[in-house]
Amino acid sequence: MPNRLSFRDELHALFHPRAVAVIGVSDDTTKHGYIVLTNVRDTGFRGGVYGISRRLTEVNGIPCFPDLAAVPEPVDVAFLAIPAEATLQAVRDCAAVGVKAAIVGSAGYAESLDATGAERQEQLARIAREAGIRIVGPNCNGIYNAHHPVSIGFNTSHAKPQRLGGISIFSHSGALFDAMAGRLAMLGAGLSLFASAGNEADLSVLDYMDYAIGHQATRVIALMIDSLNDGQRFRRLALAAADAGKHVVVLKIGGSDAGAQAAVAHSSRLAGDSVAYSALFAASGVAVASSLEGFMTAAAMLDKYGRRCGRLGAMSTSGAGASLIADRCAALHVPLAAFTPETRQRIDEQRMFSRIGNPLDLGIFGGMRRAAQVPSLLAHDPNVGTMLALVHSMNPWQGDPIRAALAKARDASGKPLLIVAPGGMPTTERAWYESRGMDVFAETDIVLESVRAMLTPPPARPPRLETPSAPDLPRRALTEPESLALLRMFRVPVVTTVECATLEQARAAAAEVGWPVVLKGVVDGVSHKSDLGLVHTNLQGEAALQSAFNSIGAKRYIVQPMVPAAFEAIAGVTRSPGIGLVLLAGFGGIYTEALRQSSVWPIPIGREEIERGIENGGLGSVLRSARWRYPGAMAALVDLLCALQRAAIALGDRLEAIDINPVILGEHGAIAVDALVVPHT
Repeated sequence: MPNRLSFRDELHALFHPRAVAVIGVSDDTTKHGYIVLTNVRDTGFRGGVYGISRRLTEVNGIPCFPDLAAVPEPVDVAFLAIPAEATLQAVRDCAAVGVKAAIVGSAGYAESLDATGAERQEQLARIAREAGIRIVGPNCNGIYNAHHPVSIGFNTSHAKPQRLGGISIFSHSGALFDAMAGRLAMLGAGLSLFASAGNEADLSVLDYMDYAIGHQATRVIALMIDSLNDGQRFRRLALAAADAGKHVVVLKIGGSDAGAQAAVAHSSRLAGDSVAYSALFAASGVAVASSLEGFMTAAAMLDKYGRRCGRLGAMSTSGAGASLIADRCAALHVPLAAFTPETRQRIDEQRMFSRIGNPLDLGIFGGMRRAAQVPSLLAHDPNVGTMLALVHSMNPWQGDPIRAALAKARDASGKPLLIVAPGGMPTTERAWYESRGMDVFAETDIVLESVRAMLTPPPARPPRLETPSAPDLPRRALTEPESLALLRMFRVPVVTTVECATLEQARAAAAEVGWPVVLKGVVDGVSHKSDLGLVHTNLQGEAALQSAFNSIGAKRYIVQPMVPAAFEAIAGVTRSPGIGLVLLAGFGGIYTEALRQSSVWPIPIGREEIERGIENGGLGSVLRSARWRYPGAMAALVDLLCALQRAAIALGDRLEAIDINPVILGEHGAIAVDALVVPHT
C-alpha cells in the first residue's frame, strides 16, 4: 500500500486542490463532462483546469490532454464524468499519477437493483484502500469550497459563485444543493463547504463533518442524511464540534421502521429507525430540523447568533396570534420561558385586562402608551434566551410605537428578536426591522424550527462506564430462566425463579417462593409465551397449580412468586443499524406496543439523562402523578436501567436485544419478572 497523507491533508487537498481535471470531458454543452469542466473555471478557481479526452484538444478554451500523465502539472482532484463500467480503471489511473481524490459522479453502484452495482462499489472501495486515493461518491454531484474558491460538480449551483459564509453542508443528496444554497442566499447567509456524499464507498458524511470541525471558516455544520454508519463516532464528533465552538444541525430524511416491526424483541420494534435517531441527536446536542426550509433557516440563525441559553419569550399583536404561537411551540417542541416573579409583577403592572402569559398578547395593555416597556421587560428576563414577535403590517400611527418598543428590547438586551409576519409586509417596513438587527420571516413553523435549533441544549459528555466481563451467548434467543440469570449477574433486580420438570417439583418450588405463584412453560424458540397460553398467574393453591401445569403441557417449567403490580413497565436494549445499542423504557405488559410510549437513549448514557428522559415521557407522567403511591419506584427503575446498560456494554457486539417485560413497579421498587435476551448473529 502506498504512503498516504494524513486524513486532514487528504481532505484539504480535496477542498483546496492545486489543479483539477475532468475525465470524460465533452464538447456537448448538455453533458456532465462539459458542465463540470466549465463550472470549475467560471466560478473563479485560480488553479489549473484540464480536460481528459483522447478526441479533444480543448473545450471552450480549456486545454485537454489524452491522459493524466500528459497534464503539465500535478492534479489533486479528478471528476470522473464517465460511465460506471469505465470508472474502476480510471480510478486506478488517477492513483498511479498521484491524484489525491476522485469524484465519481456516475450511478450504477450499490443503489442499483442488481448485484453487479454492489460488487462494483465494493471494488471501488477496495481500490481506494489499496491505491491510497480518496473517493467522493459514487452517485454524487460533487463538492464546493466557497472560500478557495473551487466548484467541482454539475448541480445548477455549481455554476454560480456562492456568497462566502460559515455554513458547511454535507449531504447524501446532491440534487438539493441548489435549493439549499438558494435558501441560504434568501436568508443573507453564506456557504463555506459543500460535499455530496452519494453512496459513501470511501468518504462518508462523518468524514466531511470531521474535517469541517477543524476548518477555520466553518461555523455551522449542516448535515442532510439518509443514515449514519457509526453512531458512536457521530456523538464524538458532535462533542468535538461543541468544544470547538461550532454548531451542528441535522435533517434526517428517509428511513423506515418496517424492518423493526418484524423483530422478535419488543424493544427492537419500539426503538425503530426514527426513534433511535432522535435519541442519538438529542444525546449529541445537535439541532434537528424537519423541513428543508427549516434546515437552512436553522443553519443561518445558528451562524448568526449561535447557541442560546434559556428559552423562548414570545409576543404577538393579537390574542389569537399568541395562542397560535403557543400551539405551534407545543407541536414543534420549542421550549417557552417561564417568567420570573419579578418580570411577571412588572409586566402585570402595565396590563388593563386578561392575564400575563408567554406568549404575551400586547393587546391586553390597551395600547403602546402602557405597553412601551413590556418587550424590554420580557427581553431582560433571565430565562429568556431568544425572542419572537408575531406582527402584521401596520400604518405608521399604529405600527411605529410597536416597532420602536421591539427595537428598544432588541438593542438593550442584545438577544435575538425574530419577527414573523404571516401575511408578509412591505419592503420598506421589512427593511426597517432588518436595519435594526431583527430578522423577518413569513412562515411561523420555519422560524420556530430555527428557534428550536438555537435553544438546543449542548451535548452531555458520555459517561465512562466500567466494562464488566460477560459469558458467551448461544446462537439462539435465551430462554426466560437463562435471560433472568444472565441479567442477575449484572445486578438487574429480577424475580426469584425456580426451574422444574415435574408437578412435584413445581409444588415444592411454590412452597419455597411463597403463594400465590406464577407458573410458566419453557419452550425453546418461543419468545412470547402468553400468546400460546404458557403463562398462568396468581395461582393460589396446589389445585390451581396442578390445573395450570396440566394445561401447559410442557417439558420444562418455572415457578415465580406473584409480585403485586401497581404499574407495569418495559425496559430494554436493542441494536439500531448505524447507531449501535440503545436503551429504552416505556409502558409494559399489554400496553407496550399498543401505546408505544417509550423513552430511548443511545448507549452509553448518564444517570441524569436517564432520569430526565423518564420524567419527560409517558412513564414520568404516571410516576409523578399525585395518585402514584410509591415514590421510590422512579429511582428503582433508573437503577434497573443503569444495570441493564452495564449488561449491554459487557455483551457489546454479541448482543442484538434485551427485553424486560414487564418490569413491575410498586411497593417493591422495580423488579424484572420476564426477560428475553437475543444474541447478535
